[in-house]
Amino acid sequence: MRRRLNVIVGSEKMASTSPNPQNLGAATPKTIPEMLRNSVARTPDRSAFVFFDHDKTLTYAELDDQVRRVAHALQHRGVRKGTHVALMLPNVIEFPVTWLAIAWLGAVSVQLNPQFTGRELDYALNDADVDFLVIDETCLASLNAMQQRTERLADSNIIVRSDGQVPKHHVAWQELATADPLPPEPPSELSAHDVIAILYTSGTTGFPKGCMLDHRYWLQISAGALHAQGGHKPRNVLIYEPMFYIQGNAIFIASLLANATIYCPARSSISKFFEWVHRYTIDYCAFPVPALHIMDDIPAKMGASLKWVHAWYFPKGGLERLEKRFDVIGRDSYAMTENGLCLYVPVDRPDLAISGSVGVPAPWREIRIVDDQGNDVADGEVGEAWTSGPGHLHGYYRKTAANRESFKGNWFRTGDLMRRDDDGGYYLVGRMKDMVKRSGENISAAEVEACLNAMSGVAMAAVVPVPDRVRGEEVKAYIQLVPGRSQKDTPPQQVFQHCSEHLAGFKIPRYLAYVDAFPMTAGNDKISKPKLTRDSGDLTFGAYDRVDEIWR
Repeated sequence: MRRRLNVIVGSEKMASTSPNPQNLGAATPKTIPEMLRNSVARTPDRSAFVFFDHDKTLTYAELDDQVRRVAHALQHRGVRKGTHVALMLPNVIEFPVTWLAIAWLGAVSVQLNPQFTGRELDYALNDADVDFLVIDETCLASLNAMQQRTERLADSNIIVRSDGQVPKHHVAWQELATADPLPPEPPSELSAHDVIAILYTSGTTGFPKGCMLDHRYWLQISAGALHAQGGHKPRNVLIYEPMFYIQGNAIFIASLLANATIYCPARSSISKFFEWVHRYTIDYCAFPVPALHIMDDIPAKMGASLKWVHAWYFPKGGLERLEKRFDVIGRDSYAMTENGLCLYVPVDRPDLAISGSVGVPAPWREIRIVDDQGNDVADGEVGEAWTSGPGHLHGYYRKTAANRESFKGNWFRTGDLMRRDDDGGYYLVGRMKDMVKRSGENISAAEVEACLNAMSGVAMAAVVPVPDRVRGEEVKAYIQLVPGRSQKDTPPQQVFQHCSEHLAGFKIPRYLAYVDAFPMTAGNDKISKPKLTRDSGDLTFGAYDRVDEIWR
């Protein structure tokens, strides 16, 4: 999963093409518990989290107390350093509390999308060797739909966050919050290099891979996010995106490091975005691209409190419009779940911001752009971006082959195509990996294709991205039916229903087209997607649109 977070990582000086920000490494705590205790000591009575849709607020002191209580309860149930605890929670206050409690113990949070189906849980919970699961009551249907739950994930190890009754064979999350708190001193056995999170990132081989991330990874992202803002110290932060993904997760940790107050709705809403910004005097957030399309109809005062925002995937001219409209600084950058920040646009380089660059190398990051043989290419030429430096993932969990393919010595292969121009800026050209990026979420084409190919009557399937003004990209599927079967036998609604039973909602194709035969590669063993889409022009033409329920 690729998140172009405007952050800087690193706490050890190494060869780099950009300067080391003074005192950034020295001032960064070594572990998450140390960070929390430092922040609590500075502003114990300041609000840390405000989940306004749920009418729940925790001050820094209350957050600290809750974290240590939940940590003690988990410890009592058998969670130890290195234990894998899955979190399947939407944006509720229990997410950050439980995440921090897991980190306090040195255990590992396996972060899952609440939209996952039983099939996806069969993969993720087993692939990550999960022993405990903290799950929202709205996700229990998916849990019950699992067909491969192992004995290690016993009913008594499933903790349910609920506003009502919890099934008797499971544990109520509220019971954790009433335990006696652990001592306020962070555990001495924790190290900055201890893995405390596994985040799944989609790949081209079908199912996603789990990135193993340590304390240092998260704290360097946090310190860098603050440094990147050029002196602005956030006070009121809006996290409207899911916390279980890298973007929301990183922003909440950075906000705690800055002793800011974090405001969080139950779910994203573009129509309410400016209302939230205005009501809570938000000065720092990620600015969603869809909000660009409505901001001219919004009074300028509704965004007047904004000082610095992430500006990812903005269309040409969008950044200039945003900055002029609200007198705010917006900056893009380039990062991945695997390696943290690699490139960022400095506050004092508006020329790069306007030109569409994803920035210059971040401190403690080396960047190479190489050809197919791993040789550096000249400025202006396109190649694959490789990154090096501290703060990368420890590896993909249980994926020996992927680890071998992803690293060349100390260099991590991003799979993305870039070029560097004479202005010193790096420009993202495209992706080598076969992905669809919808609303900032990476969707593996191979995973969706595998789902379609498993459907009765489908001979072959191919999935490609379709440019979309609001989402960035939408998913389009092409299917070839088995001989003797027609579109009437396998209508679009039947295809979409099949997908809904096996895929999270955001992965279900929006567009569907039928083909008599696929163009194949020279070896006649793979579908040639370039040939499939080369002469299509508008990729929506001739396809059924699931959202609008029409043939385009």
